[in-house]
Amino acid sequence: MKKNNKRQFFICNKFQKRILLLVFLSVLIPVVLTCACLYYLIFNIIANELVFPEAIAYSLIPSAKKVIIIILICVPFSLLITFWWAYYVSYKFAGPLSRLYRELDERIEGKTRAHIRFRKGDYLSELADKINALLDKLP
Repeated sequence: MKKNNKRQFFICNKFQKRILLLVFLSVLIPVVLTCACLYYLIFNIIANELVFPEAIAYSLIPSAKKVIIIILICVPFSLLITFWWAYYVSYKFAGPLSRLYRELDERIEGKTRAHIRFRKGDYLSELADKINALLDKLP
């Protein structure tokens, strides 16, 4: 049986790309909407409460600059952490899934009858155990 110890370091397959895109959009869209709502809150709602537009500019512009700095620091950092975690989880899921497809194809073609094995810590190992039990029962 061919042993697969090779580790690809970035995206394994289309499944992992879809997971990462879904997570990235699931994080990015709410962040953009939150930032837009924050500026709407700062400028429109508070501006309606104040009578003098000059007072708005003098009191809100420094606050808005501080908010921009916080957003520019925190948002990329949180996106990076979220994307890294999604990559890690998707790698542990998409890699074994790709391997499972390849191993099942080898068994269908009759190239091998050995058990399917995953790396330590990979997800889907319980599924591989069930498939191995099924393969053991086949003649």
